Amino acid sequence: MKKISAVVLGLSLFASGALFGADMDHSKMDHSKMDHSKMNHSSNSMSNSAYMNKIQIDGYSVVVSSEKPLVSGSNILHVKLQKDAKPLTDAKAKIKFFMPEMPGMPYMEYKANGVLVGDKFEFEINLGMGGTWQYQLQFKTSDEKVHKTRGSVNI
Repeated sequence: MKKISAVVLGLSLFASGALFGADMDHSKMDHSKMDHSKMNHSSNSMSNSAYMNKIQIDGYSVVVSSEKPLVSGSNILHVKLQKDAKPLTDAKAKIKFFMPEMPGMPYMEYKANGVLVGDKFEFEINLGMGGTWQYQLQFKTSDEKVHKTRGSVNI
């Protein structure tokens, strides 16, 4: 019985290693059908990639992105707001990045107001250190309603 268990365990480990060790061709994946809001967009998993998070909130499509990987220090972040597939350019947007207090480290926060550049809001943010930063994005539409969403990034 012990030999059978050992063989089954060994085959299971071998099969899982083969599955997880296989190279995936990401260029053939249909990313439009993926729910990016539930994915880990950390810089650890995508160290040479820019950040992107797609969110649906109150009938608006929100895309938070960067052209370069996010790093400790200064970063440029873009937010594209759309309603019915049309860019929303008459809104006001602001973002707050924060890292909760931890033993030996105080609460950290960075706030920025978005500047409309073309059809996207641009934010210059300064993330003071590596780690997990949470963000809260708010935008106020022309009807004076405030819409809020949140996310996180790992630096």
